Amino acid sequence: MTAAHDAAEHIGSLLEDAFRWCAELGERLRAAYGGAAALSTEDLSALWQPIFDRLDAEPGRFAGTGVILADNVLTDRAHWLEWWQHRPGDRPRFLQVDHDPDSVGFYDYATAPWFTVPRDSGLRVAVGPYVDFAGTDEYLVTLAVPVHSGDRFLGVAAADLRTGEFERALLHHLDPGLPPAVLVNQADRVIASNTPLRLPGSLLTEGALAADRGRPVRTTNDVTGLPWRIAQQP
Repeated sequence: MTAAHDAAEHIGSLLEDAFRWCAELGERLRAAYGGAAALSTEDLSALWQPIFDRLDAEPGRFAGTGVILADNVLTDRAHWLEWWQHRPGDRPRFLQVDHDPDSVGFYDYATAPWFTVPRDSGLRVAVGPYVDFAGTDEYLVTLAVPVHSGDRFLGVAAADLRTGEFERALLHHLDPGLPPAVLVNQADRVIASNTPLRLPGSLLTEGALAADRGRPVRTTNDVTGLPWRIAQQP
């Protein structure tokens, strides 16, 4: 097997592990909803300790995680996300956003692809890389899974992964001493690279790397936004 193949396998395993966490978090939300006559923001405190444990266990990988609720699932809030952020060396902190639809700063997550794609397709999704101007100002990839209770769409369980985690995985197999290599998403936007000439967020538009369809990064189930690919200069 080639180094690019090994890197693709490694990155695929990172994605699968994060998706498993999102699925677990979704199950916890479903259990809270199923066990409550009326689900409120207070009931979501049952998710806190598992979230804190996951963020503390992998502070370099996870920039944040939580659940984002569909409209009117909660009895005391029409619009809500139970989201916790984490920086290495710090404690998890709750993300405060503007929930007032009449406000200029309203955080309209119902239009974000990490919410609309799972809601409309029922599939998992990988979105990014992008700069998280709403929270961390870091380059992130967001993974999300839909959560249902019967026919009711409850929302999504999601995680923000730092692109640096994918760069470390790429460099583990394709270090800077090797020919240039990049990990790109379906839109050919760079997620990680082994060269400073290809920065995260930049678009791979020309040259040998752009032409190289490379080694696909896959997961075991369908994910909108995948496969990514690793392209390598000959």
